[in-house]
Amino acid sequence: MTAERPTYVIVTPAFNEAAYIERTIQSVVRQTIRPVRWVIVDDGSTDPTAQIVQRYARQYDWMRYLRRERVPGQTYYASNVYAIQEGLQSLTEVDYAYLAILDADIELCPDYYEAVLGRFKRYPELGIATGTYLEREGDALVEARIDRRSTPKAIQVFRRACYEQIGGYIPFKNGGEDSGVEVVSRMHGWQTWSFRDIQVVHHRPVGTGDGHSLLRARFQLGFRDYCLGTHPAFMTFKCAKRCVWERPYFVSGLLRLAGFWHGYLRREARQLPAEAVKFLRREQLGRLLASLRLREPGWSPN
Repeated sequence: MTAERPTYVIVTPAFNEAAYIERTIQSVVRQTIRPVRWVIVDDGSTDPTAQIVQRYARQYDWMRYLRRERVPGQTYYASNVYAIQEGLQSLTEVDYAYLAILDADIELCPDYYEAVLGRFKRYPELGIATGTYLEREGDALVEARIDRRSTPKAIQVFRRACYEQIGGYIPFKNGGEDSGVEVVSRMHGWQTWSFRDIQVVHHRPVGTGDGHSLLRARFQLGFRDYCLGTHPAFMTFKCAKRCVWERPYFVSGLLRLAGFWHGYLRREARQLPAEAVKFLRREQLGRLLASLRLREPGWSPN
């Protein structure tokens, strides 16, 4: 008798992704464990995204195309989350144990979901898990440098119990909703982790999905860290590291730090609830002390 395979669904928000989405679809079709349902929410695209998705949806009965008209005044980031929420509303009659969020510019390895779901089975305390992604630098693909507790929204997978307990994504005006759900999940006792041995390809640099240049995206990511409530000492340490290992070298870290302090100058409102900001800052100071070997590091897989 073969073991029962875990059931999962995928929700993909897509806005003007015609240049990338076909590779994403083909990589899901090749998965060793396919989803019971995949909903692609077209978030008001004006390019051929709809035609591409509908063509594949006619071939596979587990794929669905859903059109959402963008609401004037909503930022790109908030609209993206509302698209995910609409996709989830269409899944109320579907039975599943795990929820995957997948960006439309990702090319998955064939066993991505099988591998990630295997980690959930191995670590029952995991609430959110991902692999890591490779990004193109010139002619080479290099691994994105992310903290192991960080689970990029582009490839996030949730244990359904975790997602429902925390209430899902918050539609932040300035982005960072993936970091937000990570913080709230850990605050509720779940663990979050990205596994380096499971790799996908991200065909567009992080932060440029709304049309920003790479330099503007670095500044925006720093501003987003402020809006989440990141501790200034932790942010300074983080940006110093980014200066030496994130392109464009030196400039990237400075732009992140400039975006962070821009938040203070604007007196922008924090996006996370106050109790989550306090939890995040305690975590960050603990991680900072651990990196300086003044404290033992936190949870990590065996």
